[in-house]
Amino acid sequence: MTDSEDQYQLRWFNPDDLAGFLDMYDEAFGGGSEAWFDWKYRETPYVSHVPVLVADAGGELAGARPQVPFRMRAGGEETLALRFGDTMVHPDHRRRGVFSRLTGRALDHYRDMAPRFCFNCPNDLSRPGFLKAGGEEVATLPSYYRIQDPAALAGDREGALGRLAGSVAGPVARAYARRCDRRASVPDDARVLRHADVPVGLLSRLYGRAVPAGVHAVRDEAFLEWRYRNPMWDYTVYSAEVAGETAAALVTGTATEGGVTTANLVDVYPLAGGRDRRAGLRALLSGVLPELSDADIVAHSGDTIPPSLLRERGFLPDTAPPLSAVASPTGLVAYDLGGPDETPWSAGGVSLRDPNGWALSYAELDAR
Repeated sequence: MTDSEDQYQLRWFNPDDLAGFLDMYDEAFGGGSEAWFDWKYRETPYVSHVPVLVADAGGELAGARPQVPFRMRAGGEETLALRFGDTMVHPDHRRRGVFSRLTGRALDHYRDMAPRFCFNCPNDLSRPGFLKAGGEEVATLPSYYRIQDPAALAGDREGALGRLAGSVAGPVARAYARRCDRRASVPDDARVLRHADVPVGLLSRLYGRAVPAGVHAVRDEAFLEWRYRNPMWDYTVYSAEVAGETAAALVTGTATEGGVTTANLVDVYPLAGGRDRRAGLRALLSGVLPELSDADIVAHSGDTIPPSLLRERGFLPDTAPPLSAVASPTGLVAYDLGGPDETPWSAGGVSLRDPNGWALSYAELDAR
């Protein structure tokens, strides 16, 4: 053990760490609150402990390695998995191996427990550290953006939103969105309903109607009751009836930060399906986008909404021009925690290394 390693005690979070954790989070990412921490790490329905590992440097926090547990489904099997997120090292303790030690300790701890795998979408700065710890980049997840007010985003010239806005001219973007809306077709027998609260029972039933084989979080009632309590975002649920039957539902999440209002198409239900689902999603986009007209940007991640429907409504992918010139597509990193009796890099017969073996959206990928 080196001198720099000796000064850090790696241990699990205790209540006295909260203030230091939130201060460090605000400096690293901005925002955060006790209500947010309680929701994300204390109220999770899948583990009984607070899943946050910290590095203690003589009574002050030098870093933190949180993880969010999910009950995941792959093929026909369910298993516990962890999403890494919010990894932080205090500026006074960087370049001393804290990040690597925290990540390695977390993986070692959970390797002998229930989780079958871990996953996350690290940024360009932290990705090398996660790959060094044994992660593999297994997929590129497209994000889609409907830029409704480039002028509002342009103030963030150095940030991702500012770069997106700079890739398209304001009048062109607005005209393009309006033209797409005029051309989009809507089923004649469709009706869109806006729900006052999250209809947990309805969403759970829709999820069970067509469950994909790809790796994804189980949308049961425990998940749904927890997921949309995030105090940092305002959620609204819409459902679409086609020919008198509920065909699909859509959850939106909206927040304003730095004067920019972002609306995310967080998740859709069911996650898979055929013609009726597609008709429902088309109706939902027609009914929901006018309600999001005040948002500066509308975003969706993953492929749970067919890309052709998004393009039909003016969404541009970050994997193709013009956005690909300024955006960095989301890289999905996975970590195999299987034991010697399990097939490596596999869950429920689905290869974790297969880019087409995942069925994720903002519901799993982000706390938005």
